[in-house]
Amino acid sequence: MLLGLGQNIKVDGIVTRGAGLLILVLCVIVSWGTSVMASVLLSDASLNVTETTPKLLSQRLLYKEALTELRTGMGPRYRAIREQLSDYPLVQYLDYEALIGQIHTLEPREAQAFLSAAEATPLYDRFRHAYLLHKGRDRHWDSFLKVAERVPRDVELQCYYYRAQRTVGDVDEAWQGAAALWNVGQSQVDACDILFERWMIEGSGPDDALIWSRALKAFDARTPHLIRYLKRFASPQLALLLDELGAVYRRPDLLINKVYVPDVYHAQLVMLGVRRLARVNPGAAREILEKNRGVQPFNDLQLEAMEALIVRHSLFAQSAAPEPWVVETLARLRDDELTEIYLRHQIQKSDWIAVSEGLVWLSSDVREDHRWRYWFAKTQTALGDQEAGERSLSELATQRSYYGFLAAQRLGLPYQLSAALSGASIESDTSAYFDDPAIVRVQELLALGDAEAARLEWRSLIARLDNTKKVAAAQTAKAYGWDYYAIHGANSAGAWDEIDLRFPEAFKPIFQAYAEVESISITELLSIARRESAMDPLARSPVGALGLMQVMPSTAKMVAGQKGLAYQRSKLQQPEYNVAIGAHYYRGLLDRFSQHRPKALAGYNAGPHRVRRWVASEVPTDQWIESLPFKETREYVQNVLAYAVIYDQRAGRKPELLRQNELITHP
Repeated sequence: MLLGLGQNIKVDGIVTRGAGLLILVLCVIVSWGTSVMASVLLSDASLNVTETTPKLLSQRLLYKEALTELRTGMGPRYRAIREQLSDYPLVQYLDYEALIGQIHTLEPREAQAFLSAAEATPLYDRFRHAYLLHKGRDRHWDSFLKVAERVPRDVELQCYYYRAQRTVGDVDEAWQGAAALWNVGQSQVDACDILFERWMIEGSGPDDALIWSRALKAFDARTPHLIRYLKRFASPQLALLLDELGAVYRRPDLLINKVYVPDVYHAQLVMLGVRRLARVNPGAAREILEKNRGVQPFNDLQLEAMEALIVRHSLFAQSAAPEPWVVETLARLRDDELTEIYLRHQIQKSDWIAVSEGLVWLSSDVREDHRWRYWFAKTQTALGDQEAGERSLSELATQRSYYGFLAAQRLGLPYQLSAALSGASIESDTSAYFDDPAIVRVQELLALGDAEAARLEWRSLIARLDNTKKVAAAQTAKAYGWDYYAIHGANSAGAWDEIDLRFPEAFKPIFQAYAEVESISITELLSIARRESAMDPLARSPVGALGLMQVMPSTAKMVAGQKGLAYQRSKLQQPEYNVAIGAHYYRGLLDRFSQHRPKALAGYNAGPHRVRRWVASEVPTDQWIESLPFKETREYVQNVLAYAVIYDQRAGRKPELLRQNELITHP
């Protein structure tokens, strides 16, 4: 059953504070059967971003009226309302909406005036992009250049920028820009077509060197049709080379019996073929490399690129290059990423001699990382040097990290929360930030229920601050109960010692309620949400996971069906519904994996079906987690377990990184 009315909880992590006024700012109604969740939480406080005065309340109503009026046009009533809002914190948002409606006829001076006023807001980039896009598509080049001033970041706008330069007479810059835009590994945006056409008719167009450069990019980008297309611009000699390149793309294994004239072009061709074949047959790719080594004029970078890819895929593939060659190449390349992959394989097999040898190949900086300090200590112990191993673990146990907590648990020492992960604490003065215009705008947007715009405003603020000011802003956010913003600000500053900012018990009543419903620890739910969304109810992952606990819609639909509940995708960004679904799903994973949290967490991140495949034999859990093949899942499990220690210790509960039943991972 969902939580009832009248409970003190934060909605979207936000508490708006008034001066002697009790104000209703947000009421979220979630229909789930017959249950309802509503949150009304405001309190009198001495700390205010801006006082919620009768004037401000009146301006909020006028602001909404003005937006309504804009839908029917900027008539006299709109202009009268606008005059009353000249000092309202969100007046620029109103002006943005008004100007966007006139953007086709807007003069550059009007656009520049707004951009000057909105420079410190997220509206600046949004409006500038919209204005340039319209002027480019309308071919109003003079207006475009007066606002653009420099080359834009967006590719379509770059195409318009160089078309504009050609029109006003700067053809050299136009053709240089055209060549750079043309030299990519995929088809370019349609807006560039006219630019390229003019460049080929009026300018020099691409020469063989540029055509070959684009063909190599097309090979890497896996767009072989582009290689065929490029033949129309090539000289007869280059056209033959492009045919050879296309054939190698289709059948890189043909290089085993193929002999090319040694030159820089064929060296590049062979390199691309070896790298492509290495992905499916690294053993054969090595044969081709050795056959052409000393024949083709490979440079050092090309040799390293081929060797590195052969080694990488040999560490995973059945048809690998010979193991002695892989080990010898790893020792010679000293590539940290490849060495780490190799070390994880040896850790999984408990081959401590190989681990000891491989640790030497890491750069000194990487070797000092907590991860490899831990495995160095465990290797010392496994190879018989118990005293040195315990000494290394003791040094690491002073650190606040997953590996520091592992070291402390192995030695039976208390977990340390005061040690910094890196660097010293960042000092700040929050008092200077209560009146920052961006903070005031965030408050107003939240009061109006526009959480998405508030989040963009906050991110725009943090992006322009130095680290000291980021922490000050985060502390201000914390004072207002804006937990997600506090986390984001502290993390952006690298303020790892700001535990209060980084690990809030956000939405505690909701998490507590569903922890009790599902008979699991609130700590686990808080830690999952902290890792998944940084306590952002509006979080949306690139693959579509939503809300605090980043629930996939397909998973939510399945869980709702299991519980006999109505499923609505739109509810997944509402805190209570999201936690109810996420908590029940996690509870099911715990049951499925015999209350083994590391396996349940791996299943939550990567899917339970994968976890079964990843447990081939009985292995110590620290080794099993380290050997997980997905970096995201490996770090996810480690972080959630470490976050749980932090949450438990701060709440006065006894923390335990790995419980007794979790020390060994069984199939």
